[in-house]
Amino acid sequence: MEIKEAQQKAHKIIEDYNKKHSLEHNKETVFYHLIEEVGELAREIYNEKDNWRKEFNKEKIAEEIIDVLMQTLNIAENYNIDIEYEFNKKIEKLKKRFDL
Repeated sequence: MEIKEAQQKAHKIIEDYNKKHSLEHNKETVFYHLIEEVGELAREIYNEKDNWRKEFNKEKIAEEIIDVLMQTLNIAENYNIDIEYEFNKKIEKLKKRFDL
């Protein structure tokens, strides 16, 4: 799947969920959801070290990474940002910056 397609799919599934549950989210609340997902990912990563909540589960980390990615792609879609173009632009910038 291309990044643009993933961006559109992430946005659509989130929008469909919001419609089904009569929720309205603006750009600010979408950002809060991203922060929430980053916190859940942090909790799972911390759990790997200390097993403070439950036994470590790599699949749970993968799921949280995807949640973070989906919210990030949704934000990009809300701002009409071509994430694939911007990603490639950033890679080129980093290559030049670090002489790679």
